[in-house]
Amino acid sequence: MKKAVTIKSIAEQLGLSRNTVAKALNGQYVPEKTRERVLKKAQEMNYKSLDLKRIEVGSARYRILLVSGKPLNNISYFIPLIGGIESFCYQHNHELFQYIFNSSNTPFAAFSSYVKELNADGIVAVECFDKNFILKLLNLGKPVVFNDFAYSGLTSEAKYDIISANDEESVRLAVKNLRAQYKINRFTFVGDSKHCMSFHDRYMGMLLGLVGGKTAHSRTEDILCSDESFNYGSAESIATEIQKLRYIPGCFVCGNDFIARTVCNALRILRINVPEQALVLGFDNVADAYSLSPSISTFSVDKTFMSTETMNTLIHRIESGDIPSRHVTIFADFIKRQSTTR
Repeated sequence: MKKAVTIKSIAEQLGLSRNTVAKALNGQYVPEKTRERVLKKAQEMNYKSLDLKRIEVGSARYRILLVSGKPLNNISYFIPLIGGIESFCYQHNHELFQYIFNSSNTPFAAFSSYVKELNADGIVAVECFDKNFILKLLNLGKPVVFNDFAYSGLTSEAKYDIISANDEESVRLAVKNLRAQYKINRFTFVGDSKHCMSFHDRYMGMLLGLVGGKTAHSRTEDILCSDESFNYGSAESIATEIQKLRYIPGCFVCGNDFIARTVCNALRILRINVPEQALVLGFDNVADAYSLSPSISTFSVDKTFMSTETMNTLIHRIESGDIPSRHVTIFADFIKRQSTTR
């Protein structure tokens, strides 16, 4: 029996990605020469789903720009998020473009010209925490949805939306429960609480979870070094900061799983056992949280659902005009593992 011709088989014949072939066959933007190659090969292979009448350049519904402050495709947390955005755009016939903006080597004028030339209908901003860039971005007058945001102190009359996990409430409940379960009151936050809104909210969640405890908490009992000058990936550096504390806390609450893993390594250097002598709590549920020992207790957000909410929110803003700004929070599941289980 003859095998059915699929997008995958066409892509293999041309040495292209399935995503590129799918875009060409669904009328989304790809370079014209690429489109011609795909259509020619699809006809040669007698691709059953080929409908030349509906494959027209510019038939996409909206042109969406995904702008990020750094490359995201090699960071495990963002892979399902970006994949979900790409899938949403493909399913709903939107064109998706990506732009990495770095203020140290990219003038904003160049980015502004790109947005104007692209004629983007809406913008999704991921890992964009620089307040100066955010203000300039909003001044472009395009509908914008941010995935996470700058931590505070930004004022703008522009309307925009924010999508994030319910960071503060998630950490508050976890800290409250860990206090009650293990009778500990001394907690230390590890991470730059001014890095972004999510880190700040996680820090505030820890402080709120300590309300009603028998021991007062001071910022001097936290490791809040600026990530511009401190390496949170260095176990030796964090071990040095831990030694500066007046006491070894009962639990380290970390800005994310990456920092939590480094804290575990730092405690190993100091011969402090996790979880017998100190608990460690992360956030994000990336591979490092469960692939090494001890496995990290963390919080998990359905990133595919988050990407869908991000896009639905952006499309609503594109189609509804000057509506009030919104902050949509998505529930995070607590995943208890070895680092908080005695």
